[in-house]
Amino acid sequence: MSMVHFQNPGVLVWLGLVPLLTGLFIYSAIKRQYAAKAFGIGAAFISRKREAVGCCVAVGLVLLALARPAWDLQEQPLQETGRDVIFLLDVSRSMLAEDLHPNRLENAKTAILDCIEGLAGDRVGLVLFAGSAEIRCPLTGDYDYFRMALRQAAPESVAAGGTRLANALEKVADKLIDPATPGLQDVILITDGEDLVAGADELEAAQMLSDAGARLVLIGLGDRTRGSRIALEDEATGARSFMKHGHREVWTKLQAETLRQMAAAAAGSTYFEVANGPFDLKHIYRQVMEHAQRTSTKKQVVERYEEKFHLFLGAAVLVLLMAFRWRQP
Repeated sequence: MSMVHFQNPGVLVWLGLVPLLTGLFIYSAIKRQYAAKAFGIGAAFISRKREAVGCCVAVGLVLLALARPAWDLQEQPLQETGRDVIFLLDVSRSMLAEDLHPNRLENAKTAILDCIEGLAGDRVGLVLFAGSAEIRCPLTGDYDYFRMALRQAAPESVAAGGTRLANALEKVADKLIDPATPGLQDVILITDGEDLVAGADELEAAQMLSDAGARLVLIGLGDRTRGSRIALEDEATGARSFMKHGHREVWTKLQAETLRQMAAAAAGSTYFEVANGPFDLKHIYRQVMEHAQRTSTKKQVVERYEEKFHLFLGAAVLVLLMAFRWRQP
């Protein structure tokens, strides 16, 4: 047997209970001997030495099993193939509009969670933006961490309010896009297209992503004809109201034309207008990925020890069965 490794070594400190348990059994045996002598000649003393030893050994074996002992080192080659998928999510207050149920933002978060269930071997990243952009999840294969970061996405997640599409795209291009792997990175931008800094900056930023070899997938959310009010909720009282500018309620619409222009400016980009209809991001991305390149490979060797806890549990059961089968007078 090779060197033993414990996957949960913290449990080993509880092995100190075994000497304590042994002492209790010895103390109990002494007390019972005195009690038998007190009854006088003819009193029977039933030895429980076998049971005491069996219990102490079984407790020790169970604790060793809980520490998850492992040996037999095995080297397994791990190969990851896939793409980098960066979700760029608008968390500005206009995304709280309720023309999608329950609102645009929560609908987008649900769609992203559903989408990553269909990804395999792909790294995912999350960038939130409004008036500024924040990288909440760098590119990773840890989908649980990504889900946690996504669930916390809210308008308060970024420092500045408003909406600046160009700033968000530039941050993605600068921090997350690797020009050394052109054609293997996708940026999925989910927004209602409202940009409070109007101009050609967002078109230039989209072109920058394309030049770096990334493909831009734009998803437009919101009613583009009538629009919707922006619902607000008081955290203290739970009372609902609607955002106002001065004395007038603010209505927000999908700015589809801006997103179409961005898709046209960046080669290989695609625009999907969800508006206020059903939103199946998994299906949309599957369509985009139909003929996509998937040759990004990373090879590494992972060392793993084979866990043997079941041997210790089996031995504990066997010891208990042998200890309690007979009692010696």
